[in-house]
Amino acid sequence: MNHHHRSSAPWLTRAAWLGAFLLATLLFSVGLTCAVPLVAFAAICALRQSRSQALLFVTVLWLATELIGFSLLHYPTGRAAFGWAALLGVALLAATAAAGEFARRVPRAAGVVGALAAAFGVYEGVLWAVSRMVGAAQGAFTVGILTEVFVLNAVTFAALLLVGALTARTAGRAVSLDAAQAPRRAA
Repeated sequence: MNHHHRSSAPWLTRAAWLGAFLLATLLFSVGLTCAVPLVAFAAICALRQSRSQALLFVTVLWLATELIGFSLLHYPTGRAAFGWAALLGVALLAATAAAGEFARRVPRAAGVVGALAAAFGVYEGVLWAVSRMVGAAQGAFTVGILTEVFVLNAVTFAALLLVGALTARTAGRAVSLDAAQAPRRAA
């Protein structure tokens, strides 16, 4: 009986985090016209979950942003729009994998902070590279815009780290940066 209780607690925690991320996705999408800090979500998922769980979470979050965009925000529905939507999903999965790999190789705080930097670099790098290949507008990759996007993701990432630490402390568990990586290492 205790074994069942212990095994359901992580599931409930993951479900609560996913619910919070989905709510935040809706609020960011509608409130900031689709400025969702998906890179921050990807990095946190990579730190807190196994690789497969993190990839599943960010896939759900990506699908939610696209559903919100195409339904509530009335994105154009042409082939190019769906192609870019798919590219965003691929870039987000690559960013999640990069964050997890970086955090796995670099211990402690450097691994946590580097996870966000790796995720951001990979995500924006994929989008920039494809934009260059297809001749899309490069204006979205100015220093000013990239700085704004990074700051939004960094602030969100820091807030999520704080929420995670407070949640763990409230639950009576010790908080350490290595503890955030333990579930990913086990898988």
